[in-house]
Amino acid sequence: MADFNLSKPLILSSMEDFISINLRAQPCGYENCRVGELLNLSLRFATQLLKAEDEYDLFATVLVAVTAAEGLGFNRAFIWRRQETRDAFKAVVALGPASPEEAASVWRSLEEKRPSFEEMVKEARQAFQTGRYSLAALVKDFSFSFPSDLLAGQGAILLKAREHVELRPLFEKLGVSEAACAPLNVPPGAYGFIWVDNFVTKRPILEEDLRFLETIAVLASMALHRLLVCEELNRQKHLLVEAEKLSAIGELSSKIFHEIRNPVSALGGLSKLLLRKRIPEDLEAYLKTMVKEAERLERVLEDLFEFVRPIELQKEPVRLCRLLQTALTLFLSSFKEAGIHVSLQSEGGDPIVLVDPKEMQLVFIHLIKNALEAMPEGGELKIILEIKDGVLVRIIDSGTGIPKNFLKRVTEPFFTTKTYGSGLGLSVAKKIVEMHGGTLTLKAAQPVGTEVQVYLPAALLLNGRS
Repeated sequence: MADFNLSKPLILSSMEDFISINLRAQPCGYENCRVGELLNLSLRFATQLLKAEDEYDLFATVLVAVTAAEGLGFNRAFIWRRQETRDAFKAVVALGPASPEEAASVWRSLEEKRPSFEEMVKEARQAFQTGRYSLAALVKDFSFSFPSDLLAGQGAILLKAREHVELRPLFEKLGVSEAACAPLNVPPGAYGFIWVDNFVTKRPILEEDLRFLETIAVLASMALHRLLVCEELNRQKHLLVEAEKLSAIGELSSKIFHEIRNPVSALGGLSKLLLRKRIPEDLEAYLKTMVKEAERLERVLEDLFEFVRPIELQKEPVRLCRLLQTALTLFLSSFKEAGIHVSLQSEGGDPIVLVDPKEMQLVFIHLIKNALEAMPEGGELKIILEIKDGVLVRIIDSGTGIPKNFLKRVTEPFFTTKTYGSGLGLSVAKKIVEMHGGTLTLKAAQPVGTEVQVYLPAALLLNGRS
């Protein structure tokens, strides 16, 4: 290396020769060049991880890093996540070819296009988000138990089918005899792990591969932890905002109760009383309008108090089909009058769930009532129960539907697309479902109508598939 010192004042122009000599490309062996490539990838990988806005971004970055030719170059890679309610793992996403023929086509295309690392991450993210990736069918609905001692440390490990008989179902499912895995550790325990293999080339996995796989897993674990912490902070922030809203609504509702409800009830009662007497025909129409509007105001007040009342869940084992049947019974005459055909089916038996029967029935009453009101000219109401990782209740109507730009807002308090009603029914239903640890979502049904999905987690399912 050329001599260079700072015994004299530093003049940038005088450094030109020094920089030129020392940064000139030097011949190197394959091994040193390979290490340099991987170190460069590690820097780009870490930079991309810092930009990750959600798990799809993060997983795409990880899997591209371990499968790209300039990365670790594995044929396939999978992210397996531990299930919340049982000691089993399920694939979240996977990257790589499903067959040798697909591998040849994909690798030829990559050789021709030579996309950048960032471009490959973007493409993988889109595939994961839509569920349209080659290995989706291979890992769908497949779960397995993984020995806890293998994930106890931080390091990547080499797995061979003949040495790990407890993993034989996984090796057989993926069609390989050798693989490597590295844990994704997120406090308080293992989130899951990265699995890589050379399904097509059968290239042996080297010690160098394990070292860099371990580095990627550690960086990914840190980024995943940061992401989950940010999500939890945002969730807590949302809860605080909602709590402030509820507090304000609660104070207002107390005043409304005393100042409005009693006079409204009195007006409605007096109007009904006058209708029983002999009155001029022109006044009868006015009195009927007064009764109707008084009843509407009372319903709004009831919805408001239902929304702000404190809820303490009293959970007990309940047959979900029976709960739905009871809720449907309340609307039988309305269904008949409106010409609505109703069907209830359960795919996988009659699930027994640990819920508050009173509150959960209120959820279904609100949802069925909304479906009924969406079909004034008749139609079809389908309720489907699906048992997978928990219970999914799908309530599908063939009514007028909800505009796409309103789908995300309809569960907000006081938001409604109707010319009547308080807009609180769906908010109450969503609140109760979330208190049970579940989710309530809406989507457009096909070809017309609306589908409401109530998901209850596996922790509430007591009998699994029957």
